[in-house]
Order: sequence, then C-alpha cells, then structure tokens
Amino acid sequence: MTRSDRVTRYSATVLAVVAGLGIASVHWLGIVAGAALVALPQRTTVRGLVAGVAFGALTLCVAAVGLLLVGPDALPVALEMTQPLGVAVGAALVGGAVGGLARGVVG
Repeated sequence: MTRSDRVTRYSATVLAVVAGLGIASVHWLGIVAGAALVALPQRTTVRGLVAGVAFGALTLCVAAVGLLLVGPDALPVALEMTQPLGVAVGAALVGGAVGGLARGVVG
C-alpha cells in the first residue's frame, strides 16, 4: 500500500473507520485505537491528526444515534447530564487526537 494512491488510501480509511467503530463500541480506548487506524493511511501527520479528531467526533455521532434508537427520551436525558456529557465529548475528541498522532510516529 502506498499513501500516494488515492483509491487505496480511501479504501483503507473506510475499513479503518468500520473496524475502529467496532473496537470503540467495546471499550473507550477503542477510540484511540480507531483514530490511530484512521490516521495511518493519511499522507501527512496533520491530516492524520485531523482524521483522528474527526473519528472521535464520528463516535459521538454514532453514540447519539444509538441513544435515539433506544428511545425518543434517551438523547434529551443524556444531553441534560452536563458533566458526564463533557467527559464523553472530551474523551472522544482528545482520544481521537491522541490516536491521530500515530501517523507522526509511523512515518
């Protein structure tokens, strides 16, 4: 795999997102692992970092959809819990950024 091939890079990114969401659904450290998987196919470290943070934001969106599927009242109740919500948002975004830095480690 080369990072210069656009099709290969996009395919690897899509597979990494699917695998990362599966890992993140099991444990919160899966956000870091998923972000690292998403960041590795990116061409530069900055793009890897952005991809990692975007993956963290995507995990929040998937969690919100999961709450909507539980019931119509689950998401508003979760949004009213400000401190746990802040921890969840912070963990997703910071975990995504930490995982995204894996692109800088693996040249």
